[in-house]
Parts: sequence; structure tokens; C-alpha cells
Amino acid sequence: MTINLNAQTRCEKHQMADDGIIRYSVIDIIPEHLKEYLPLALEVGEVSMKTEPGVLAMYPTVADDDSCRVTILEIYSSRDAYKSHIASRHFQKYKQSTLHMVKSLQLLDQKPMNPKMTITSDITERP
Repeated sequence: MTINLNAQTRCEKHQMADDGIIRYSVIDIIPEHLKEYLPLALEVGEVSMKTEPGVLAMYPTVADDDSCRVTILEIYSSRDAYKSHIASRHFQKYKQSTLHMVKSLQLLDQKPMNPKMTITSDITERP
């Protein structure tokens, strides 16, 4: 099941609350599942950013020295926004589809050094 979103799909983002979450998710993928895993991870991130007001950032990266290590910067406006995210249909699809592909997962919660700073992000189509 692929979730289709058109270019008009956008949601107004919430402001960061005192109980907001900033997290690095470090995911080691079993090498033979990497090609299958990456599109699922990209899809859940894109759908989350476009449709969830409390998902302020979902920025996946791949390590330069290990293509099977994916790190995702995740920022949620509040604990409730995070709970809503993990209960969403698109996250549950991702989680259930990738369980057998993940060798290890670390959830590294962070505190902002300067809470006055904000992050603005959007998914835009590049030519």
C-alpha cells in the first residue's frame, strides 16, 4: 500500500511546547534489506511531514561510512504529537513492514542548547 499525496497536501505546523521531543533515531539495517527499507523510511517521513501538524522535523540521513546506518532527526511539538505519530496508519505500516529489517534501534532524546531557536521545514519538490 502506497500513500499518495498531491502537491497541495500540507498542514499548518504546531509550535514547540515545553514537552516537545527532539530525538535522533539511529537504525542499523540488515544489509540484505537496505533497498527494501529505504523507500519505506522515506515514505513515512514525507507523509508525516505533510499531514501531521505536530511533526516539526523528520530528516533522515545515511552514514558516510556505513550505508546500513540510518539516522533520523525527529522533532515533535509535544508528547501528544509523538503519541499521535506512532499511532498513525502510515507509521504503523512502516513499523510493521520493517521490523524484520532492523538489526538495532537507538532512540537518543536531546535537549536544545538554545530553546529560543526554532526549526522551519517543508517538503518541496525539486525540479
